[in-house]
Amino acid sequence: MGPRFQVCLFVIFIQILVVAASTNSIDVDALNALKSKWKNTPPNWVGSDPCGSSWDGISCNNSRVTSMVLAGMDLTGSLSNDILSLSELQYLDLSNNKGLTGTLPSSIGNLNQLTTLIFDNNKLTGSIPDTLGYVQTLEAICFNWNSLNGPVPSNLNNLTSVREL
Repeated sequence: MGPRFQVCLFVIFIQILVVAASTNSIDVDALNALKSKWKNTPPNWVGSDPCGSSWDGISCNNSRVTSMVLAGMDLTGSLSNDILSLSELQYLDLSNNKGLTGTLPSSIGNLNQLTTLIFDNNKLTGSIPDTLGYVQTLEAICFNWNSLNGPVPSNLNNLTSVREL
């Protein structure tokens, strides 16, 4: 194996690493939008590659954000539709952020990869959107200690995998 071949292999290896580490641009835009609307986001939420630079509370698979765990981070601000752009999100825990306000996005059911949705102990208002009843992958839905009102959507009964509600 000559030096040119080794250099070629090295360049290819580096390119693979760079591609593997870069976060999907839609996910980056969504996280940056949330960061601009929330206060007290983790201090290491800097740069343009949440997956590659390991932003606190963010986990990724194949350059897509699959988990956001920001429980007890003292986040303040409102829950916005920007979170809906994280289309591969499976696990979302924003519990124990008493400064997190607003309503649940009505189209939260578009996050059809969600298995876990935890919003306990915030200051969310409004009702639970019936679109959650379309997320067949859901296993846990937690909204305790908020100011939600209205009935629990009846179509949540159709979610056969839910073990915690």
